[in-house]
Amino acid sequence: MTRGILIAAVLVLGGAATAETVRGLHEKELRAIDKNNDGFLSRDEYNDFSDYAYQAMDEDRDGSVGLEEAKPHLGLEQFRKVDRNNDNFISRPEYDAQMGDDFEAADKNQNGILD
Repeated sequence: MTRGILIAAVLVLGGAATAETVRGLHEKELRAIDKNNDGFLSRDEYNDFSDYAYQAMDEDRDGSVGLEEAKPHLGLEQFRKVDRNNDNFISRPEYDAQMGDDFEAADKNQNGILD
């Protein structure tokens, strides 16, 4: 399941979190993220998933994701987009800000749910 969740994280961080992305997730992965099994991703479910994905990428548990840790999951362009201060590390605040931006962009009708 870790692989699938991280693939989804790449889609989200890449700015491709759309209804098609949510529908395109493998059923098992969607069920793992969609805790109440309603077929939609609420902001809370998305945030839980986001937290899991960040922790999974932070292999050395130092509170940041370096370029080497991110390489299996993010392309260089994606990494640079998230690394807002250009220090070659993705801090938790940078990651959370990007994930929040991506959720807002994907929530086309602004109802707090990705459907």
